[in-house]
Amino acid sequence: MAGEDFAFYQQKIPGYYLGIGIRNEQVGSVHSVHSPYFFLDENVLPIGSAVFAALAEMYIQDHQNQTKSGQ
Repeated sequence: MAGEDFAFYQQKIPGYYLGIGIRNEQVGSVHSVHSPYFFLDENVLPIGSAVFAALAEMYIQDHQNQTKSGQ
């Protein structure tokens, strides 16, 4: 699984591994990403992008505070 591989990277470089749920029965987005019938409901993209942007912003704010305090 990608999560297991990613854990090896995170032993060297801290990071995030995050999955965003995309199931939407109304538009037919019900199959796993590994299914040949997989369909991405693109309406989830702004939500996922906002989550990743917020995580990046939190990281930058935390890093700037550590740099300013000399830690």
